[in-house]
Amino acid sequence: MPTKPPYPREARIVAVEKGTGTQTVTWYQLRADHPKPDALISEHPTEQEALDAKKRYEDPEKT
Repeated sequence: MPTKPPYPREARIVAVEKGTGTQTVTWYQLRADHPKPDALISEHPTEQEALDAKKRYEDPEKT
């Protein structure tokens, strides 16, 4: 099991196009450098959901 990341936690949001040809949709990935560099933390269909997840992930009061 991975260890808990050190605080302050830092994450970034990356927009990713999924699909083929003209039928693509944009998903937003939350990525961090713990436990490995560029680790995928979660994926979200909207940027607002990704921003909310980033806020929760970086909140030092959450365990």
